[in-house]
Formats: sequence, C-alpha cells, structure tokens
Amino acid sequence: MSRLLALFAPLLLAACNVGVIPRDLPPPAPEATPEPAPEPTEPTSASTPTTGPASGPTEYRLEGHRLELPGPIVFQTGSDILDPASDPALEHVRGYLVAKSAVSTLRIEGHADDQALSERRALAVGRWLVAHGSECTRLIPVGFGPNKPIADASSPEGRAQNTRIELHNAALLGRPIGGMPLDGGGLVAGDLCQ
Repeated sequence: MSRLLALFAPLLLAACNVGVIPRDLPPPAPEATPEPAPEPTEPTSASTPTTGPASGPTEYRLEGHRLELPGPIVFQTGSDILDPASDPALEHVRGYLVAKSAVSTLRIEGHADDQALSERRALAVGRWLVAHGSECTRLIPVGFGPNKPIADASSPEGRAQNTRIELHNAALLGRPIGGMPLDGGGLVAGDLCQ
C-alpha cells in the first residue's frame, strides 16, 4: 500500500495544488472582464450642468420628463406668432437638444382653450427650433387644447396658467419612454420636416 501511495503521491499532490501559485513565480495578471455596454439612461429631475451653445455652463432641469424653461414661451394675444420675449426660453430648448443627443424625440406640447390654436403654437415653436438649427426629425409638435389643465379654468389667472407650451422627452436613443406614444395622446400638429 505504501508503494502504491508513493507511486500516486505526485499525482495527488499536483491535483491538490491546482490553482495554487508557487512562491517563486509572480502571480498571473488578472483577466480583463469586459464591461457591459452602458444602458441608455433617462435624464433625471436633478440639474445637469452642460455647456450650451452660448458661452458658459447651462443647467438643464427636468421635472419628470418635462424640460423646465428659464421663462415662458409667449405669443401675441390669440395668435401663433411668437413674441421676441420667448427667445431666451427657445434658445434654452435649442441648447438642450445640442447637449442631450440621447434625446431622440422631444415633444412640443401646445396647451390652449382652443385645440387648433394649441396645435398652431406647438408647430410655431417647432418651426423656430428647426429654423435655428435643430433637427426636424427630433421634434414632434402636438396640440392638447384644453385637455390637460394645470389650474382651475374658471378664473382668468387659471386660464392664463393653462395656456402654455411644454417640452417633454418622448424618446431616448430611438426608444419611446415608458412605452408611451410619442404624441403623448395629443393631436400631431404637422410634420416639421416638410
């Protein structure tokens, strides 16, 4: 038996030492593990400092998927003609599109007492953005009319708050956010690429 053990001892010892590194050899280099491809991330409600088209950093803030603007987008009373006072807010949106290339579709939501006016206003904002270098394929103008109020419409103040333009991320990297339709349930106002 001792003879048999002497015969197989080197084999048993080798089997027991599998994975053991002799002291006189340097340890092997760790194997590189491939990093997983990054998942597309949705912008969060936290601010994201980014350098915009103008000089200096610009902060882009989201509330859910809605882009917060530095001021309102306003129109001449009862029309779809943009007031020049809207330029800072519109430039902010343009800068956001430049800085956030992962946003493949930005929904421009028009809200007004009149459905047709809400659509025309959303279209006017989209046309301004396209005229100032934004890609038409990344924008979808949608009118909601009076269907999504944020205030009581029985007062002039409430109606003024309900008449607004909102901008929402609708798709990231070509995928609709939350499986929702790009139009968000509103009426598409037109094709900005035509």
